[in-house]
Amino acid sequence: MVEPDYPEMNESIDNISLYVAGGYNFAVETPRGSQTQNARDAETGVLRAKKLLAVGFAFPFSFGFLGSTQADEGDPLKVSLLTDADLPMGSLLRCRVLGGIATQKSSVGPAKCYNRLMAVLLLLAQDDPPYEFVGIPPDKLKDVEDFFVACQAAVGKAAKIVGHLDKSEAQSIVREAVRP
Repeated sequence: MVEPDYPEMNESIDNISLYVAGGYNFAVETPRGSQTQNARDAETGVLRAKKLLAVGFAFPFSFGFLGSTQADEGDPLKVSLLTDADLPMGSLLRCRVLGGIATQKSSVGPAKCYNRLMAVLLLLAQDDPPYEFVGIPPDKLKDVEDFFVACQAAVGKAAKIVGHLDKSEAQSIVREAVRP
């Protein structure tokens, strides 16, 4: 297998192409196991600590975003990366989107729907990742769902899982989020 051609690392994430051979560019904001949620500062491009999770909570998987995208709320499109690998904050990786989880959150007023996309790494040496959303082991999927719901409950917001997105639905969300 030929080593992929990665972009220069002195380039801003805003200028890094979304598309790579077989998938998308993914930037790690919050590593697996972190108790701090990080987010990209739009003004500086630096990753900053956004908030501490409630006591006892930690991210079950690495969390980040797809470069050159913009979701409805104005931030880059967020993705959970299903891997047990320890990936440092700021890492740029290739991933393949599998599908997602449709969630509904509310605190005051009408509930809002959020799609949480899920992806796997595209690396030369890795475990055999699932190729479709239905291939995600049920215990891993439940970990992610429980994490999203429990984190919202810990800050006084109601959240529930309202469905799953297959690969084509997730890829459609990515296409709609591509910045011009």
